[in-house]
Amino acid sequence: MSTHELCKQWLELSDDNLTVDSVNNILRNISQEEWVTAAVANKLVDDVNVQRALLTVGIEKTVHAVERSRLALTVESSVEEESDIIRRQRLAVHFTTHPTDELLCRLRLLLLQRLDKLETYVEMFIKVQQNNNSDNEDDQIDGWDDLDAWEGEAGTENNNTSSTFTLATFLRQPLLTSALLLGFHSHFTQLSTLLKRHAKILSSHRLAILDCIPDHVHPSQFQNLLPTIDFAKETESDLPDEPWRPSLDWTETDECISALINPPFTEKVPVSNKRSTLQITDWYRKRIRQVDDSGLADIALALVQHGASLGIPELDELGEDLSLLCRLVYNAPKSVDSIDDDEWTLSRWKALNPPQVLRAYLAYSTPETIPNDIKHLVMPYLYVLEARAERLGQPDPTIVNRLLYEYILQSPLEFVAVIFSASKPILPLSERIIKSDEDLVRLALACLYGNGSLDEWTTMSRIFECLPEWSNINEEDEDEADTTLTSLGDFVAPNVSGKALTPQDLFIFFTPLTASALSHLLDVLDVHLESGEILSRWDVPAPLRWFLQSANDKKEQQSWATRMSRRAGAGGGEPETEAEWLELLEDMLKLIGSGKGSLRGAFGLLSKEEISSIFFSGLLGSGNFRVARDIIRKAKIPYLSDPHLVEEKVLACSRELYDNASSGNLHQGDMKLAYECLSVARPSPAIQREREFIEATSRICSFNVTSRPGIPISPIEIRLEKDKLSLIARILSSTEDAYKHSGVILELVYKLGYQDDIAAGVRVRAMLAEAALQAEDFSSAVETINQMIDIVSQFPKDDKTAPLETSRELCWRSCFQLGRQTEYENSGNKLRLLGYALELCPPEHMLTILNVWQRTEGESLTERRKKLTASTQATTSRKHRMFPSESSTAASIRSRLHELSLGATAGIASPDATAAAALASRALKGVAANFPFSMRGRQGVDFPNEYGNEQHYSQHQHQHTLAGADVSAHAKQAFARGIGWLIGTDEE
Repeated sequence: MSTHELCKQWLELSDDNLTVDSVNNILRNISQEEWVTAAVANKLVDDVNVQRALLTVGIEKTVHAVERSRLALTVESSVEEESDIIRRQRLAVHFTTHPTDELLCRLRLLLLQRLDKLETYVEMFIKVQQNNNSDNEDDQIDGWDDLDAWEGEAGTENNNTSSTFTLATFLRQPLLTSALLLGFHSHFTQLSTLLKRHAKILSSHRLAILDCIPDHVHPSQFQNLLPTIDFAKETESDLPDEPWRPSLDWTETDECISALINPPFTEKVPVSNKRSTLQITDWYRKRIRQVDDSGLADIALALVQHGASLGIPELDELGEDLSLLCRLVYNAPKSVDSIDDDEWTLSRWKALNPPQVLRAYLAYSTPETIPNDIKHLVMPYLYVLEARAERLGQPDPTIVNRLLYEYILQSPLEFVAVIFSASKPILPLSERIIKSDEDLVRLALACLYGNGSLDEWTTMSRIFECLPEWSNINEEDEDEADTTLTSLGDFVAPNVSGKALTPQDLFIFFTPLTASALSHLLDVLDVHLESGEILSRWDVPAPLRWFLQSANDKKEQQSWATRMSRRAGAGGGEPETEAEWLELLEDMLKLIGSGKGSLRGAFGLLSKEEISSIFFSGLLGSGNFRVARDIIRKAKIPYLSDPHLVEEKVLACSRELYDNASSGNLHQGDMKLAYECLSVARPSPAIQREREFIEATSRICSFNVTSRPGIPISPIEIRLEKDKLSLIARILSSTEDAYKHSGVILELVYKLGYQDDIAAGVRVRAMLAEAALQAEDFSSAVETINQMIDIVSQFPKDDKTAPLETSRELCWRSCFQLGRQTEYENSGNKLRLLGYALELCPPEHMLTILNVWQRTEGESLTERRKKLTASTQATTSRKHRMFPSESSTAASIRSRLHELSLGATAGIASPDATAAAALASRALKGVAANFPFSMRGRQGVDFPNEYGNEQHYSQHQHQHTLAGADVSAHAKQAFARGIGWLIGTDEE
């Protein structure tokens, strides 16, 4: 068959129909070397055997061209040793004159490289697939093929390369592209083979290939691909180089390639440029940070570890950070209910300061896990910080304890108790979190006294139980501890800023103390904890620092003792029985303590008598008076055996309840308690007075007396009222018929504390008389005024003291007010009352009263006679016994007038009684004409005098005022002149 027919037959064959036989029978028999080689170069199939047969035929067809080219160098050379340049020029001339040989040489280069790639492909995929199939067959024989729990696990190498690329694709694309794809798909076995067989081409792209590997792939899967360092040369180590052909073909030499007219079809071998140690380290760091930024701290740490195992320098600190970060990300407790919005990365980690790192480690720790978390998370971190400080030449031996203590001082007491439990002195030192016994005590004191908790006494006791016990206390150290406590008490006292001291602040105070001083402070702490538990049991808890503040403050201790006695009686679980109250007293006495100095109890500055007194006040304040009486009766408290002291406490408690009462009703609320409280003490005048005062208060409130419009008067307002008789005035003004119950009103006055005050009785009767007058109840007014007259008449006439003078004034004014009422028709009583008014009034008011007397006498004689006739002899007798006669009254008036005349006109004889009366009657008419006023009636209408003059005065003018503002100085002067007319010394 001719060459042309063979070529035609070859071209008609499709790739699917190509076989090894067709290659050998058709292509091999074509004599045209150039055509066959070009046909082979143009044909790429996925069948390995067919492709190998093609490449073999193509390479064979180039053998003669290579021989001719090499022969041209040998024949034309006349010098045994020529320079490379001359040889390349000669070969270039040959290729120029024989372009077919040049083309065949270039195609040979391409076919040789394809043959190498084909062998690599076979090794990468076909042999690996065969090995996998063999392993699968063994698994099926063993019966474990369906039980591979790790099949398809994320992070394992993917050996399924069928989807990566075919043979034709692999031969067509550059080796670098294939390497990048293999790295991206994690085909590390194939990638290793590719790098090993084609190291010269791919070694310079090593890092680029590694960068294509996904971040999540564990470095252990491609550790043999990681770059290493040749420390002898301080450069990157070479990749393993195992080419398929130990020696280069002549067409692959520089001599041939440099002489080619056209560039070869093959990939150019890059110039080797090995990286320095620093560049390799930088690549590791960059790769580590890239992986870490993806949230894969464990993968980043593994890469550091592999790099360190390969001797990559300057990765130690990065590895430490990643190791600590991995502990935080993977080992630290997590909250199932919370989601961390920000992923933990190395950059975020480095932005934290040490205290923040500790809080991040232990953010979700529980009391059960905190000791183990500190040992396995916090302590390694702290030791790393200490080692770094030493590496930097700035050693800080205190950094571990300082940061650990700072966290403990800021922790809740429950955490502190667990940490202290893991630091007990009985534990081996290597197992303890806090190694130093002294620091353990200092931390405990700072945490306990710096905490304001009121309900964690059990936890505080657990902390105390973890502390060491020391003996042999030095007195100097004890004094030092007491001085520290005194200073600390002043330091923890509330300040103006209101900022509370922190445990860190208190830790400073305890740092310089020795073990002996700390041992004394533990004794003080024991006393304070016991006291705190007692206070808490009675619902009056105090923060532990309070015991420092009040150690030398007696008032504060008294205040808290009072609070304890009263809160116990007011809380939800207050004592009820006598035994429970005595138990409270026992605890209060226990708080006094038996120690001295700083070892005193919470109430160490108070005596037993003071505690008993405070307790009894609290018992009374609770309203449990039955128990109080039983305790007194049984003499259970020696201090309460003195009746005067009991009376003092009972009165104080009753008054406090009274003052706090919102209502004056003694049958309810605090007022009822105040009244019943008085039954605890023995009866005494003071107890009786207080009981009567409470009764009076209740009676006053029952009259609906108000302090302001619409607001009932409160008990405290009644007690604070200086003039309590003004309350009676309010009752009479607010209740129309209150005056009718004069007995009730007078009893009320008595209970308000005016038992022995005669003037108060007169004053109240004056109020009653005024109220009766305003109601026009003249009979009640007369009865009340008569009582006033009886009282005043018993006053010694020579006693001019203010209370009696005031009573006399009230009496004559009341008599005058009723005597001048026109509505009151009993002229006899009116004259009698006016007579009493003349007898008791000061001289300057006599003319006014005489004027009213004259007017009253001028009333109808007929009416008076009828009234006198209607009166029985018995009534007349009774009236004569009760009141002095008119003649006696006139005689009294004449007597007083005579006394006045003696003072005004010395040496002038007075007329006889009859002449004086007639003269007074005439003179009064002249005097009245000179007065610019007239007497007002009951309804505010003045009485007309004989001259027809009338004046109006206010009905509600004060009861003490006899005339209006028109009683001028002129009237008084007229009276001074008129008195002379009255006695006849100055006649016109």
